[in-house]
Amino acid sequence: MGGYMVNAVELCQADALNWIEFETLVCHDAWEELGFGKFGARVKFGGTLVAVENGQTRGRAWSRIRVRVTAPATGLPTEIVSVLGSHITVTLTDLDG
Repeated sequence: MGGYMVNAVELCQADALNWIEFETLVCHDAWEELGFGKFGARVKFGGTLVAVENGQTRGRAWSRIRVRVTAPATGLPTEIVSVLGSHITVTLTDLDG
């Protein structure tokens, strides 16, 4: 199953239900509690893209994504929300094959 890379701000709702992988920083206390790492540490998420919202603030584009992942601390599925800017590249993989 090969994926393709895309800039985070190019994501759209049509990409939902694909597998997504991206790196960001642990920036929510809840992420730390779920076992994704210490606050401020780099983390790589991989999961099912559930929703995408695009926007712009002061001329800077962003994508707010909701992703279903497995929490390391519990082993249970959970959803995280992350806001990604144009400096982030993500990998998408079609789960339908």
